[in-house]
Amino acid sequence: MTTSTDRIKELQRQIEAEQRKINNCKHTYGEPFYNPETVKEGYGSVQVGRGSDPCWDYAGYRDVEVDRWTKKCTLCGHEVHTKTQKPIIKGYEPDFK
Repeated sequence: MTTSTDRIKELQRQIEAEQRKINNCKHTYGEPFYNPETVKEGYGSVQVGRGSDPCWDYAGYRDVEVDRWTKKCTLCGHEVHTKTQKPIIKGYEPDFK
C-alpha cells in the first residue's frame, strides 16, 4: 500500500521529468489561437475602516474576459501566452516578444 508521502514523491518525479522535457525541447510552435482568460475585476466601494482611519475596499468582484492568445509547442506541448498585439496591414495579430 502506498502512502501519501510516496504518492507526493512520485508526482514530484513526474513533474521534474516533464520540466526536463520542456527545458530540453527545441520548441516548434504551431499557429497562435485566441484563448481568452477570465479574471476577477473589483467594482463599487465600501468603507472598511472606522473613525479617524477610514479605508475603502471593493464592494464585490465580477468575472471579466481578457483578450489572450496562446501558441503551443507541437513537440512537447509547452504553451506560451500573450495579451499584447501589434498592428499589421489589416487588423491585429498576437505579439509574442
